[in-house]
Amino acid sequence: MNALEKEIEDVLYKLIELEMEEEIMEMTKLFARLLASVQNAGLIDFKLNVLVDPAQCYPQTNNLLESLLEARRRFSRRGKLLTHRDILKIWLRKNEKFRTNYLPGMF
Repeated sequence: MNALEKEIEDVLYKLIELEMEEEIMEMTKLFARLLASVQNAGLIDFKLNVLVDPAQCYPQTNNLLESLLEARRRFSRRGKLLTHRDILKIWLRKNEKFRTNYLPGMF
């Protein structure tokens, strides 16, 4: 679990950099690989259903799983198809560094 937590944190910071550079395709690829790692760890299934209690996980893993749950709730209510990009937007906005350092500069 420590290795997965480190991978999630590393990917998060790389995704923030890619967001600033507007490298959407690279972001999607990197995020898809991360979700595959989370699935291999048994935390989510292939339908992106969360299989564990996020509160029992390390902070970055918890944040990612809660973002996934929030994205599923939002998009199921709207009847929209959930995409990696939708999950990623929620996850980035939940990150303190992204909200304070990068998001204000985007407007």
